Order: sequence, then C-alpha cells, then structure tokens
Amino acid sequence: MNLSLNALRALCAVGMLAAPVWVFASAVESNGASAPILPAAPATRYSIVKDDLGVWWFQSPSGERFYSIGMNNVTPEPYQPRPGTTFYAPVAEQFKGDAGAWATSVTTLLTAHGFNTLGAWSSAAIPASVPNSGKMHTTPILYVVQHEGTRCLTPLRADFEEFVLSNVKEAISKLPERSSILGVFLDNEMPWYGKSGWDDLPTYTLLEQALDQSVADVRRTAAIDFLKSRHPDPAALAQAYHKTVADWSSVTADWMRGCSVPAAMDDRRAFTQMLADRFYEVTTRIVRKELPDTLILGTRIPGNAPDSVIRACGRHCDVVSVNQYLSEGKADVNALTRFWVLGGNKPLMHTEFSWRARQNASADPNTRGAGTVLETQAERAAMYSGLVADIATIPYVIGSHWFEFADQSPQGRFDGEDSNYGVVDIHNKPYTELLGAMKSTNAQVHDLHANTKREMPSDLPKSTSVTYTPGQHPERASTINLLENWIHDPEIWGAPDAKLSWARKGKNLVLTYDAGAQYGAGMNIFAPTSTKLAKGPEHAADLDGYSTIILEATAPKGLLINIVLAEAGAAGSSSSKFDTSAGDDGEGYVSTILEGSGAKETYRIPIASLTRQQFFGNQHGAMRIDMQAIRNLGIQVSGEPRRGEMTVHAFRLDK
Repeated sequence: MNLSLNALRALCAVGMLAAPVWVFASAVESNGASAPILPAAPATRYSIVKDDLGVWWFQSPSGERFYSIGMNNVTPEPYQPRPGTTFYAPVAEQFKGDAGAWATSVTTLLTAHGFNTLGAWSSAAIPASVPNSGKMHTTPILYVVQHEGTRCLTPLRADFEEFVLSNVKEAISKLPERSSILGVFLDNEMPWYGKSGWDDLPTYTLLEQALDQSVADVRRTAAIDFLKSRHPDPAALAQAYHKTVADWSSVTADWMRGCSVPAAMDDRRAFTQMLADRFYEVTTRIVRKELPDTLILGTRIPGNAPDSVIRACGRHCDVVSVNQYLSEGKADVNALTRFWVLGGNKPLMHTEFSWRARQNASADPNTRGAGTVLETQAERAAMYSGLVADIATIPYVIGSHWFEFADQSPQGRFDGEDSNYGVVDIHNKPYTELLGAMKSTNAQVHDLHANTKREMPSDLPKSTSVTYTPGQHPERASTINLLENWIHDPEIWGAPDAKLSWARKGKNLVLTYDAGAQYGAGMNIFAPTSTKLAKGPEHAADLDGYSTIILEATAPKGLLINIVLAEAGAAGSSSSKFDTSAGDDGEGYVSTILEGSGAKETYRIPIASLTRQQFFGNQHGAMRIDMQAIRNLGIQVSGEPRRGEMTVHAFRLDK
C-alpha cells in the first residue's frame, strides 16, 4: 500500500507522548529565579541530574552521581568472522571453554582500570557485578529499524510503527538482565546524509535515495508526494529548479542530482527533517512504552549530522550521543557545542573514539578503520589521557566510551577492518601502557567533571570560513601540470567495499573504479619533483602562487567526483601532534561535488572554495589553506554508476 502525503502529515504531527526520564538537582525558572530542588529519583531507575554548579551527571538507582566511562564491544565472539582469519577467541583459547570465567576476568580488569560501563555491542552474558569489583552499567543498542543502508527511509513505510515495535520487542527479549541498563541506544551511525552517516554530499541526500527506489516502492511514491506538496505540478517544479521536467515520472534520482538551486536544497532539507522527526518521535514513544523508566541515549551519530536530525534527536531522546574519532588528544569543543545547542541542551555522550598504533601484538596492519594511526602504544596512552581528561571538563558531556576491548583480526573482521583498537590483543594479553594511562586518567574524571570551570555555552559556535591567499611566485609558469614527474606514485584509498586502479594511456590517466555503496574510492596525486620541499615531511611540496584547480575529465553520467587536498602534515607523524616542520597545521580540504556528464568536461575549482574535511586532518587548525606545504591533491569518486572508467585528460593548477 502506498503511503499518501496526508497520511505522512498526520503521522508527523503526533506529539511526544511520554516525558523523558529527567531529574534536575537544581533549575532556573524563566524569570531567572531559582526553582525548588526536585526530589531524588526513585531507586528503580537511572536518571540524569544537573548539580548546583550546572554540571550534568548520570545518577544510579541508589542515588550515586557518576560519569559514564565505557568500553565498547566487550565480547568473546567476533561478529560474523571471515573464514581463515585469526581473531580474539578467549573462551576456547585461554579459559578452557568457561565463558563465566572470561566474563569475571573482563569485569575485574575493567573495573580495576576505572571503567564503569559496558558500551555498545558488549556481551549480555557479562555479569552486572563481580564481588569486590563493583557494578558495571550496560548500554545495549536496540537497532529499532534493523541494519539496512536505507533505514533512514523506514518512516515512509505504511507499517512503520508495527515494524519498530517488532524490532524493539525482539531486541528486549535478548536482554535477560535489565537492572544494570543505564540506557539504550536506538541505532548506530545512521546514514542521515543519504549516502552515509558522514558524507555530506549536497546532491546525494535522503531525497535522492528515496527517488532511487523502484517505481512501485512506497518510499519513492512518498518522495514524489512530498515534492507535490511543495510544487503544485511539474511545471512549477521545473520553474523552481530551473530545469525542465516532463512529468512526475521523470523526477528520478539522476534528475534530482543535477539540481543545486536554493529551492532544491530547501526541499532536501525539509525531506530529511520530516524523516528525522517521525523516526525519533515514533521510536522513542515505542521504546518508552516497552522499556518504561529507561533512558534513551540517542543514535550514536557519526561525527556530524544535518541540523534537523540533531534537533529531533535532542527533542525526543534523553541524551545526544556522538561517535567522534579525533586526530589529537583534546576535545573538539566547537563540534560538541553545536550538538549541545542544536540538541536543545540535552547532555551528550562521546560514545566512540580510539587510536591505533603500528606497534601492536596482534600484527594488525591498520589498513582499514577510522581514526589516526600512531606509531607506539605510548602514543595511544597519551592520546587517551589527553582527550578523556579534556572532555571530562565539559559540563554537559556525561560519558566517554572507548572503541574497543580487543584488537581486530589482522586479516580483517567481517567488513575488512584490521586495526589495533583493543586494550588487549587477539591473544587476550593486555596493553599495559595503555591500560595504565586509562587507570590513572579514569581515576581523575569525577573530580575533573565536578570542578570544571568551563562555562555552559548558549550559542552556536561562530562559523569559520576557509581562507586562502596565494603567495607571490612571479617566476612560476601560469600553470603547473599535476600528471607528470611525481615525487611519489599515487596512493589509492577508499571504503572497505570500494576499489580503484589507474593506468597511463598516452598523456591521460584512466581510473578504473568500483565505488561501492559507502564513501567511494580515491587516489592521492603527489606534486612534481621540481616543487619538492627541501625540508619538511616526506613528499611535501610548495605549490603556492596558484588560484584554481583544473580537472579535465570524461566521467560516466551521474558519477560524483570530489577534489581533495592535504597539507603536508595532514597524514600525521610519529609524534602525538601533526608534523608542522613544513609550517602548515595539517588540515585536509575537499571541493564541492562535481558530476560526470558522459562527455569530456572541464571543471574549475577555486582553491579558496574548498572546505575542511571532517574526518581527515587536523580539526583544530586555522582554517587557512597553506599551498606552500602540500602533501597531495587527489580525486575521489562515489555514487552511481558504481563501476566504470573515468579518463583524466588534465589535472593542473592555474594562476
């Protein structure tokens, strides 16, 4: 059955039916006067409180206030291990089949090092408490709309509420011990941007994803109904978008991706808002009915999300949770402030972060996975101490959860990740240096949080635009060719499900790609040897004096292309900070989306138009492009057609 627009409107208009589990230790009335202190939470539930100094906390059923210090994926069994791989399997290898002995050992280890919470994906078989070790709080994920990549479109289903209820009941049935549940996550890293949870592509959003479904699919029908509610007929849509369209059946994902005018962007934002509002309202209402008096800890947003998603999450959940891998051992206060303000002043949890090291006992190569790869375990320890101590002083953050307990398989887990994220290796041997830093830092967290001098922000951080001022190089030619005389051969990179290779064909480069369904694949191109810096990081070059990147390419129609640029220090170094010996501050930048037409095209990208990448390079830099110290420029491909060839006829810098 198709879901009509009127039905959508009615469903989206439903108000929040249950109040969240909140207890305020102090409050301020709208006129500024102090409100009476409310009674403590009953001893049957966890709650969230704010103390007299304005600092937020979790509160246990016994009335103890605490900051959640968590460990993700504490489990003796990997998820869907690939055949022929070695992985963490301690019950069989170290505990002679005794799962209870393993669970007791794990709980003892974690509590001894200051952890009080079993984070996402942790085994339900681990006891809530162990004699002489203290209580461990738990935070399971319910996956209320299951796991598929189009799950942000599930609110368009006619049976959405029944679907959520069925999933919630099934998830709850797998939680035999509930007294230790601090709260539940609804989901993890939902792809609210459309393509993924982190690729903010202006012309690849949830609207395009819905239009990409089959003609009879209810989600495509709902998307067309949505556009009809904003544009009376195809002629009005064509006028608003400045692009011809014959009829509603001609409004496809490919057609939509070619529209970037303000009216199209407004429609995309409104469509995402509608979906987010309905998702959070319905799922939280159902969870509160099935798990009364249980905190809802958000959806573990992966680093960022559209404004409307953060607002909806804050409006309906008790906590806004964010997964954020950082390049340095300090909090990204501006990013967290944005979540706090947009989320309606709901407290935050930093629910996933980590660093990996080349020096590890599992032989993990660290070729796939999020976050910076360091050299040593000592650096991992320093990063943990720096970040956790810093973030604990933010008064509205009430939890930090490390990813993860054990190293991944050196041959790759189910999706190919092969990284040294663990506090133990695949043989269950602890990384003592890291755990030592965790113990000493975790012991300080309560006092750091309670005694913070940081003020509570009330406004969004001021947006900072990227600046670029080319230097004076009058001796240089008007253009520099980036396809010849490289300092180093190109580097290939991409998502676990993507591939890319390149070959010379005369003066051209031919890229053969499989972009996959995630963020695609790319190649980093190094500068000509004539521009190599005499001092500074390896492969660094001085490309200053140019204003525009020129790409001449023949790309399949609809292929999405980005140009990326990395300052010389952006790949990191063996130190705990970026290598700034070349004078830059290690930032990475990306262009707006370019789209293939099937014919040879010339794309002109002003260097000053680049924006800073969210998940690569220094996130605390000066937002100033330094072309005097460049590591590489690159080409990234994604979207549809998923597989094909792209010919690069020219890639150069122009003055």
